[in-house]
Amino acid sequence: MVYIDLLVIEDLILNYVILLGVSLLLNRMTKLKKIFLSSVVGLIPLIFLFLNIKKVFLLIIILLFGIIMSVIAFGYKDIIYTLKNVIYMYLISIFLAGSIYLINTDILPKIDSYILNIIIMIIIAPIITYIYIRSINLIKTNYSNYYLVDIYFKDKPIVTINAFLDTGNHLKDPYSHRPIMLISRSCLKLTDEKILLVPYNTIDNNGLITCFKPEKIYIHKIGYRKKVLLGLVDNIAIEGADGILNSELLERI
Repeated sequence: MVYIDLLVIEDLILNYVILLGVSLLLNRMTKLKKIFLSSVVGLIPLIFLFLNIKKVFLLIIILLFGIIMSVIAFGYKDIIYTLKNVIYMYLISIFLAGSIYLINTDILPKIDSYILNIIIMIIIAPIITYIYIRSINLIKTNYSNYYLVDIYFKDKPIVTINAFLDTGNHLKDPYSHRPIMLISRSCLKLTDEKILLVPYNTIDNNGLITCFKPEKIYIHKIGYRKKVLLGLVDNIAIEGADGILNSELLERI
């Protein structure tokens, strides 16, 4: 037995949670009443689920209402803006539906009560969406700090590494005040380059760091930098990175 009223309430809440998730994930400035109105409009495709129509037409109707819901909730600026909203609506929907299905079939005990199942899903849906959005934002924040860097030495092949921007790296040589980019020792095989020993001090350590002066470096999407030193370290303890950028290197010249 399907309880139409509960199905409507469940779909309304899920629509609201998904649209709110898109708003938070993409930083869309909108009013909650617009999100609620869009959620109500999103109930209309439920009617077609009970009609004998082909699946392809049902899919077209759902996609069409996805666009309508996006425009109502977030307005229309251009086609790319709208399509991005719709794509993230469906990404969150897919993640949410898959997570709810997994929880309902493999984690929660079997419950015969349809009403109780609906109530549990309504409670779980916002939690799952929050976890999803937080995870995506952490990924965006973390991986936006990775940069490809080309290192140039005279009469030598270009060395390309993946470097991580560490805002805590303010290392400079005390003589010319050149920023130091740390790089894994295994990435550079230099035998005839001039070595510079630069003193450093940290909270729990101090010593001398072996540095080289490249001809220049190119930070992809940022530009060339000539006033820089490369400091060799045994290990870069950051996943997927062979170097650590000095924050000063990303400042506009």
